[in-house]
Amino acid sequence: MAQIFVNIAYQRMSADGFKFLAERQLFPEFYFCGDSIDSIERETITALRDQIAGSNFSSTLHAPFYDLNIGARDRSIRIASFERLVWAVETAAMLGAGVVVVHPGYGVGPGEVAIEPWLQRAGAFLKKLVEHAAGFGIKIAFENIFDSRPDQLLKLLQFVDSPFAGICFDVGHHHLFSALPMQNWLAALGPHIFEFHLHDNDRSADQHSAIGEGSVDYQPLIDWYANQPAATRPVLTLEQKDRNHVIKSVACIQNWGI
Repeated sequence: MAQIFVNIAYQRMSADGFKFLAERQLFPEFYFCGDSIDSIERETITALRDQIAGSNFSSTLHAPFYDLNIGARDRSIRIASFERLVWAVETAAMLGAGVVVVHPGYGVGPGEVAIEPWLQRAGAFLKKLVEHAAGFGIKIAFENIFDSRPDQLLKLLQFVDSPFAGICFDVGHHHLFSALPMQNWLAALGPHIFEFHLHDNDRSADQHSAIGEGSVDYQPLIDWYANQPAATRPVLTLEQKDRNHVIKSVACIQNWGI
C-alpha cells in the first residue's frame, strides 16, 4: 500500500500525536505557522528530529503561508516571505524531510490572475529558494490554491527550470476552484507531481473533510496513481482537522488498492 502522510501542526507534535501516527503506520507532514516559528527553539527542532528517528518516520514539511507572498508588490513582504520559506527548507533539512510544500501566492482569491508580473517580482527569490533546497536534496512542491487551470503552475515550473521544483496537487482545492476535469490536470502536471493533498468538500467551502464526506470523485486519481511506477509515485498526504477524519480517510485509501 502507498505510504500515507498526515499534516500535523506544531501544537500537535506531541508524544501522543506521534504515537497515533506510528500505530497506524502513518507519517508526518510538519506544519509551523509564523507564531510557532518565532517562538520555537533550535533545541526543540533537535528533539523533534530525535522523535522522528525513534519512530522510523519519513516526513515532509508544509511551509508557512498566511500573509506571505514571495511575489508581493511590497518588497519588504517579498523579503519576509522568502525568509520564512528559507526557514522552512532549513528546518526540513534538520528533520530529514524530502519535500517542502509551498503556496506560491500569485492568487489572492478565485479567478484568473496573470502570473507574468508576479513572476517578475518573485523570480530571483524563487530560484534562490529552489537552489537552496536542492543543496539539501529537498524538493519544493508548489501547491494549486485558487487555480482554475494548471497553466499558471506550469509557467512557474518552466520559469524556475529545476528538477527540484514540482507540484503538490491539492484535490480539495481543485474540486472547489476548477471546472476542468481532474484527469486533465493529471495529464498536464503528472510528470511534475511530487505530492497529493487529499481531503474532501461539497464545493461550498474549503472544508478539509474526510475522504468520502464531500463530493470529490477520486477515481481519476486512483486510476492515474495505479499506472505510475511504484518508485516514482507521489506522496499521499491527508489534510483533515481531527483524528476520526484521518482514520476514515485512511480506510478509504486502503480500499482503493493502490
